[in-house]
Amino acid sequence: MEKLAEPNLPQPTTPKGRATLARILESGREVFGEAGYVSMRMSDLAQRADLSMGALYRYFDNKDDVFLAIIHSIHSELYAASRGSDRYSFRTSPYEVILEANRGYLSHYYAHRKVMRAFIEATMVDRRYNDMWWYMRESHIVRVAAALRRDHGITEIGGKPVRASLEALASMTEQSAYVWYAHPGDAKEMISIDDATQIISQIWYRAIFH
Repeated sequence: MEKLAEPNLPQPTTPKGRATLARILESGREVFGEAGYVSMRMSDLAQRADLSMGALYRYFDNKDDVFLAIIHSIHSELYAASRGSDRYSFRTSPYEVILEANRGYLSHYYAHRKVMRAFIEATMVDRRYNDMWWYMRESHIVRVAAALRRDHGITEIGGKPVRASLEALASMTEQSAYVWYAHPGDAKEMISIDDATQIISQIWYRAIFH
């Protein structure tokens, strides 16, 4: 698996500079979430971050540099959130680990659902974001496949390589999260994180262990 390309992130050396960078990135999440990838403008970001255009361009050359940094950060957060805690062992309590991992993923996805909507939009118009999306799902699949082989000796499901089933399960999880939380036509009442976690986790567990 190829390494995810690192964003062109500035490295301010002063506390004020680091605080400004953090403010830009936080404001960027808000502005991209509201406007979407295509319609977002650097002037909107400058206004939200309370910066002049000149000050903003000292940190980022264009909106893609900002968005790449944001998505790279969210990917790292999603990957960490879906790791689960150390309360359970995957070898002895696989369902509990699956439940924790999916709760972490769905909770973080929900918290950043508007940015994830902009990200899906970006994958349709720019190959760089499609490559990032592919890397994000690939890293999850590789991690789960390694855990199944290590802790349960599982390399096949239904007589087929385990990877095929994990790709289907990952796609189901991603699409469910998008439909439930990020689709432009948001339902008036979103499914709760607890209910979503139970549904997704039961499908994962039954597909792998039954």
